[in-house]
Amino acid sequence: MRRSRPTLARAVLGWAAAALVLASPVDAASASRRGSAGRNNYYRYVDGAGTIHVTNIPDRQRGAWSLWKSLPGSGGGGKSPGGARVAGDETPVALGGERFHRYDSIIRGAASRYQLPESLVRAVIHTESNYQPRAVSRAGAMGLMQLMPRTARSLGVKDAFDPAQSIHGGARYLRLLANRYGGDMVLVLAAYNAGAGNVEKYGGVPPFEETRAYVRSVLRRFYAYERQAQGGAAQLRRAPARHLAE
Repeated sequence: MRRSRPTLARAVLGWAAAALVLASPVDAASASRRGSAGRNNYYRYVDGAGTIHVTNIPDRQRGAWSLWKSLPGSGGGGKSPGGARVAGDETPVALGGERFHRYDSIIRGAASRYQLPESLVRAVIHTESNYQPRAVSRAGAMGLMQLMPRTARSLGVKDAFDPAQSIHGGARYLRLLANRYGGDMVLVLAAYNAGAGNVEKYGGVPPFEETRAYVRSVLRRFYAYERQAQGGAAQLRRAPARHLAE
């Protein structure tokens, strides 16, 4: 029986005083045909009504698009003196402990603002930093959501070690990726880790063992948080094997 891939609902987000309209996602082949759009670049233009339009595939016929942001992936989970785990580990999911609930209100707020499943935000934090706000990866990614310095700046995060800024910045990035990939959670997580450019290049999850292990780990924790939120209900949709073959 074919299992459906978990998805995130697409949405139009409010950002500052302007409406941020995200264009429909396109497949890797289409992005490749349009050259630079296949990289992890986002473009924008402001129309006559003052609405900011953002897309990864600019249509030159519809507006004066200019490069807005170019965002790399997190490059994997953080490692800190506090004991952050390596992304993609197979440690049994443990959801207890005070630090797992230390940022509950911030997580709820970010999930609501960017219309993401709260369990997804929690699973990304868990995998990236193990809830250690001072975590730093070998690639230089920082904080709870392990944002690379350039990505953090592009997302308006001034202090990547500040829990609120990190969580909201990471959720904002997940929202951009969710719109880019039509809510395909597997591709969203692969791009968060390896960068959208690599997802476009390989037409799916890149053949990097770290990235594949990362996607599996986040999904495993996502379903664990979903079960916890539903009081241990066993009947939950499962992640597909597509793009994640051994």
